[in-house]
Amino acid sequence: MILWTMDPAERDANLVHEAVKKKKKDESYVSVLVEVSCASTPDHLMAVRNIYRKLFSSSVEEDVASSPALQEPLKKMLLRLVSSYRYAGEHVDMDVAKLEAAQLSEAIREKRLHGDEVARIISTRSKPQLRATFQQYKDDQGTDIVEDIGSSNCCGGGGGGNQLAGMLRSAVLCLASPEKHFAEVIRYSILGLGTYEDMLTRVIVSRAEVDMEQIKEEYRARYGSAVSLDVAGDTSFGYRDMLLALLGGQE
Repeated sequence: MILWTMDPAERDANLVHEAVKKKKKDESYVSVLVEVSCASTPDHLMAVRNIYRKLFSSSVEEDVASSPALQEPLKKMLLRLVSSYRYAGEHVDMDVAKLEAAQLSEAIREKRLHGDEVARIISTRSKPQLRATFQQYKDDQGTDIVEDIGSSNCCGGGGGGNQLAGMLRSAVLCLASPEKHFAEVIRYSILGLGTYEDMLTRVIVSRAEVDMEQIKEEYRARYGSAVSLDVAGDTSFGYRDMLLALLGGQE
């Protein structure tokens, strides 16, 4: 209820602050930063950064940079993402898409996802431009870039490389197909024994008025079940009722 009553930018600023101030990285730490940076509009991300400064007398950028729970190369990439301000129009340059699809392919092939070119492309290009680049990558390589990034050892560097690969996979989904990312997060939060309540709450509250219908469609297509039914089966009492109200009508 507290999250729902907040202005969206204030809510995200508080979620980011809670994440970056943790001394140890948990399941949702990186996800919060990626979602706010990549699944938001440029103006919303700017509003989050402005409110964050007013609320906490520091910037998102400096708190990410000094976070004890983040290690390189993950920290460098996240810092680029939270600092971004993308072009918000629909213009796409296909020559750029072809060039940068080739650059991403080379980086994946040579296990250099920590490189400056990857950071530049992912953190600065507009969402329509990135969708064109990712489609060009698929046309050229015959595979989806999300699958290739998620493949083992594509970053090199052991555990740190694997963390970066997972983060970049989430970033690409949030930039190009956010409904796929959030459907995955909802599914993950309710699988198995118990519920990752913070994760489930964050997604449903933050996306209720943004793209929840698309998320529900993606969830049903991927998992063969309705979000509302699965959430109802994994939660109870007032908490369940609030989540179901935010999810909307029966699917």
